[in-house]
Amino acid sequence: MLKIYYLHGFASRFDTTSDKLKALAKLGPVYGHDIDYTQASEDVIEDSLDKLMQVNPDLLVGTSMGGWLAGILGAESGIPFVAINPVTDPGHTLKPWIGQGVDHQGHAYQLTDEVVSSYYPFTPYGSGLVLLDQGDELLPWSDTVRTLGDYFPVHSFEGGSHRFEHTEEALKLIREHVKD
Repeated sequence: MLKIYYLHGFASRFDTTSDKLKALAKLGPVYGHDIDYTQASEDVIEDSLDKLMQVNPDLLVGTSMGGWLAGILGAESGIPFVAINPVTDPGHTLKPWIGQGVDHQGHAYQLTDEVVSSYYPFTPYGSGLVLLDQGDELLPWSDTVRTLGDYFPVHSFEGGSHRFEHTEEALKLIREHVKD
């Protein structure tokens, strides 16, 4: 059984009842925490690294901004990671959300230009696997392939969405990635 640490995306939360986490739990226990991406990248990285090191996971899995974070933390810690529909350039991708907004749970947030500017592009280091849904309406999958395909194995699935609809089908790929 793998010990998995899951990193959610922007304006989301760690939700053990989600279909994605239920599917990942077939590989082993899934840990995580709520991440506030309205904080500077250094704070998000440091806080997340502290929390995941308490768990000492075998694998990091992240979606969207969590995919970006999984790449950073995987490179820093040496832990293999899976980036699902990852943000590759958060300093650009987060710009439309600058200002006041409401997260997926209905809570207000404030995202500043200064914070967005603190986020840097996806790091091309570490032992990563990239999983994409071609139907991602937020991040064009072909752009992600162009950006990360020279550094990591990339697998894309027809259809789906930014939330990623193919976790169940990807379990074998994930298991093989950790074995390698």
